[in-house]
Amino acid sequence: MTLGKKIRLFDMQVAVLVACFLPLALDAQVVEAKRIEGGILVDGSLDEAEWAGAGVLTGFTQFEPKYGEPASMKTVVRILYDRQRIHIGIECHDPEPSRISSKVTKRDGEVWEDDAVALILDTFDDDNNAYMFIVNALGTQQDERWADNGRTQDIQWDVEWASAGRIHDSGWSAEVAIPFKVIKFDRARTRWGFNVIRYIPRNLEMSHWIPGLTQWFRISEFGTLAGLDLREVSGKTVTVIPYVQSQLEEGKKPVGDVGGDVRVNISSNLGLDMTLNPDFATVEADVEQVNLTRFELSYPEKRPFFMEGSENYSTRIQQFYSRRIGEIPWGVKLNGKLGRWKVNALATQSDPATADPDVPAGKDAVYSVFRINREIGNASTLGIIGANRSYDGTQRGSAGLVATLFFTKVLGMTSQVIKSYGDYGSGSWTYFFRPSFDSKTGHFHLRYTHVGEHVRENMNDIGFIRDDDRKEFDTNIQNQFWINRWGVEEITPGINYNLYYSQRGTLRSWEVDNSLSVKFLKKWSVEIEYEEEFKRYEKDFKNRVVDMTVEYDNKKGSVVSLGYGVGKNFDRDFDQIKAGVDLKLLEGWNLTYHIEKYWFRPYDPDDNSIIHYLRSTYYINKDMYCKVFYQTKYSVRGRFSDLDLDLSRETVQFVFVWRFLPPFGSLQLAYQQGTTRVTDVTGSEKTFFSKLSWVF
Repeated sequence: MTLGKKIRLFDMQVAVLVACFLPLALDAQVVEAKRIEGGILVDGSLDEAEWAGAGVLTGFTQFEPKYGEPASMKTVVRILYDRQRIHIGIECHDPEPSRISSKVTKRDGEVWEDDAVALILDTFDDDNNAYMFIVNALGTQQDERWADNGRTQDIQWDVEWASAGRIHDSGWSAEVAIPFKVIKFDRARTRWGFNVIRYIPRNLEMSHWIPGLTQWFRISEFGTLAGLDLREVSGKTVTVIPYVQSQLEEGKKPVGDVGGDVRVNISSNLGLDMTLNPDFATVEADVEQVNLTRFELSYPEKRPFFMEGSENYSTRIQQFYSRRIGEIPWGVKLNGKLGRWKVNALATQSDPATADPDVPAGKDAVYSVFRINREIGNASTLGIIGANRSYDGTQRGSAGLVATLFFTKVLGMTSQVIKSYGDYGSGSWTYFFRPSFDSKTGHFHLRYTHVGEHVRENMNDIGFIRDDDRKEFDTNIQNQFWINRWGVEEITPGINYNLYYSQRGTLRSWEVDNSLSVKFLKKWSVEIEYEEEFKRYEKDFKNRVVDMTVEYDNKKGSVVSLGYGVGKNFDRDFDQIKAGVDLKLLEGWNLTYHIEKYWFRPYDPDDNSIIHYLRSTYYINKDMYCKVFYQTKYSVRGRFSDLDLDLSRETVQFVFVWRFLPPFGSLQLAYQQGTTRVTDVTGSEKTFFSKLSWVF
């Protein structure tokens, strides 16, 4: 790309930014909660007398597809509370009850794809942190924890709460009861931030109680839940969750294990979580990836101890990457708020050899991370974050400042400034500054990042730095255009440009990514991407890829997709085919199957492969289910007409779960073929597990 083309691209992005910049005004919304003394039976029917005197909200406004217009169907939400729980009653009117979607029966499944309602509570009224509870017409639950004004979301957070739903002649209704003991809040406050979202999938509709939101998750623009008196509410101080487990592995003697978790509410706004000998053996295996770069791949965390609260350490420069930590004998986490300060910390111990086969076994390391944020108004925060690994008398890690700033409703900036430490003192600084524009349909940002020559060596024992020795510039613009005519629902074009030099000024890379997504009103969508890049290593390379994916979604639980891509990757021509199906087989039974095929010319036995996995879950009821996961990776020679299959990896997992004290007290039976340690990349052990956990 010539310099003239780069300048014209930047000018075009700025012009679109100016055109999209529209002021947005929000209306103040307030609802009063009413205190009651008696309890409410959570059965999905709002027939208790107390509901007649509850605080009521209605009058929803569409966010999608017709922004600012009244919701297509009436929604009424009523709010009560007693000494132990906050009760929320939901009435969703619908003139066609037979068309109500209620396919999701899995807790923490994609409940929002059904007819559903989400309740978002900013319990500190700090415009920055919130809890979200979603329920569909069956009463199926999903819970999340949000931070950074809604921009980071912890979907793995799980707590005990009650819900029930039912479909009737005029639509559907639901009841939700959230115990005060499972959330953190300030007892002195009488007001919480609050919003309600209703999803109507057959209309592709998402409507909110709060009109005029800049973004659907923007906590700082929520309304108010008033009338709260929480000085005398009660809750459990200590929860103990012990477990016992037996393990029978082929060719070995049976072994048993014990462990558990302790959750302590130090106060209503501060909590301490401890784990002893946590069980990670039956965590689902990683889905295989083919590496088209020369950098390390990142894999998502799946272990509950590290997943819950991960939103607190989610930053662009990744100072904490929990996959660096292998098996742990113990762990402790502190989370909460002290006035305008948000406090998070985690510490644990592990032998690095259980996560990195290149490290000799025998010595343990202590891993720790913390983040302290200070609210400074207008939903903005400043904070410090640090991460450290102490091993064999050495310390490696980083400490720095992190900022999330909002100048207006649509203009903001995120940034980090970090000093790493370890084997290198020079070239140890890294930082970025990223001003951005975010409206209800558009996004634009500019980012500059500096990464010293030795940052990766210092930080990567506990963090994740893909590459260092960079002076990097990045810009992105995209906008969502809602059409809602001519058979087209919406069109979203986007372009991203990235350029970086070494610290000495040598051009190392430029990259242009173009994308176009089109969603049709008849349940079809098409996404096209074109990427071109220059990379300088032992010589100069020009890589490119173009791919297209077509998807059909029947809005009733079944999705089919097919994609094809072709390109050039480090002097190798390559093709890839991807296909997937997500099916609702029966009520409570779903199946997912994905397959990918990559072939390179010249042939590469490590990359030429077929990867496929199958995942199927059957819910007997909302607290009893069976899950199967099966994955293989084959090395492949030639094209589809000339296959020479060589199985290089296979994983089989079967799990039965009965949550008799949901969500934590349960009986689990599992069979697994593959590695018994989530951090291992190879292994073919055949193992049977049984596990019983209780809640006290």
